[in-house]
Amino acid sequence: MSSGEWISVRCLFQITDCETYSYSFASIDSRMYLMLSNDKALIIDPCVNADALQLLKDNNIKDVTILPTHEHYDHISGINWMRDNVDCRVIAIDQCAQNMLDPRKNASAYFDALLFFYTSETKLPEARVQPYRCKSDETFNDYKCFEWENHNIEIIHAPGHSDGSVCIRIDDKFVFTGDSLIKGKSTITRLPGGSKKKYSEITVPFLKSLPIDCVIFPGHGEPGYMHEFSIE
Repeated sequence: MSSGEWISVRCLFQITDCETYSYSFASIDSRMYLMLSNDKALIIDPCVNADALQLLKDNNIKDVTILPTHEHYDHISGINWMRDNVDCRVIAIDQCAQNMLDPRKNASAYFDALLFFYTSETKLPEARVQPYRCKSDETFNDYKCFEWENHNIEIIHAPGHSDGSVCIRIDDKFVFTGDSLIKGKSTITRLPGGSKKKYSEITVPFLKSLPIDCVIFPGHGEPGYMHEFSIE
């Protein structure tokens, strides 16, 4: 994928005290989110994007934390590139970290087939995605909570779409759901590593516990308030 295929824009919804940007890969609208605070950045689901790198340089960012919502290629494709360009650390749940190292489990080995699950009209013959591997710097089991620039970050295991899927909650107000909750679409659980049972028993109760006025940043499509999303 060339960086020119991505579109960046300042998010309509802003994390308190942070400049928040969204980057969209137009063909399937996978989202990368980038938040800036002082000389630090928090990136969720990184992609290769020259504009994002320039934004980091323009703001003199010295420290980058990367959080993948899950292991699928379109949500981790920028990790190795980020490592080559900035000082960063990657934090991932154990299952995601293990699967990022396996091209079959992270779907880079069959990425064109993966796209079919999002839209049968998606064609990316020019992409030529090669088997891809990346590693994490820190892993955890099931749940992690930490402070980032006076913000409370929670990473919560949310299996179903994939075994390594998580939701990332910031200050109990903003939730990055990856592919576990997308506006107007049913959550896909039939990919390798997916589980309809785990999604129903673990992830759905968590999503239903969220306040209706919290802001959802999905892995595909536009952000919005929780009451605008349908849980199936």
